[in-house]
Amino acid sequence: MKITAAGNFWTGRLDDTALPAQGREKLMAMTNDEFAEELADMLEEAQAVANPVILFGVCGTESTEGGTVAVNGVTIRSSLAAERLGGRSRCFPYIASCGKELEEWSKQYAGDLLAEFWADEIKKYYLGLVRAAYYSYIKEEYHLGGHLTSLNPGSLKAWPLSGQAELFDVLGGRDFVKEQTGVVYTESFLMLPSKSSSGIAFESEVFYENCQFCPLENCPNRRAKRV
Repeated sequence: MKITAAGNFWTGRLDDTALPAQGREKLMAMTNDEFAEELADMLEEAQAVANPVILFGVCGTESTEGGTVAVNGVTIRSSLAAERLGGRSRCFPYIASCGKELEEWSKQYAGDLLAEFWADEIKKYYLGLVRAAYYSYIKEEYHLGGHLTSLNPGSLKAWPLSGQAELFDVLGGRDFVKEQTGVVYTESFLMLPSKSSSGIAFESEVFYENCQFCPLENCPNRRAKRV
């Protein structure tokens, strides 16, 4: 992963955007022989333009009153964040995206439902790649021995999607985030490109996932049993 300084923060981009064999096989499994060539062409196109990105920082936290916590001087209004992050010497806020290049590429398939679906899954896969590379980098660079997990605005009621604004401020503000990543959020706090994610990663001595407290039992992205 290529790491570049960006003011008080860093950006990370993949060293190589070629799809790993396992990833290509997974994506090709979305179709049958009839459409395999069409999907294979899309994968080649995506590889040629893909430039997923992550902006992140390393910040200390300060507990504040009323179920809030300050991260990089920005108040996070979440009792869950206050409980999990308060008093930590470091945490790792981030905003990741499939990248504006893939977003622009995908627009050519608007109106073709099958191709739109494939394009979304390809963008989602590249988002997963850059986020996984980021987690590996953080674990190695900061010699983390425990679990590395994250809190994400909108994942749970305890930190609603409006917390997106707080997280953008933690990482330099809306204009800075857009300049570094191309990511923006709308009036309803949804991020664009749509295949983007944000959160505050932290080391935990015990296993923790947002999914443990999510009521959606049949969620296809569930990573842990509900407690």
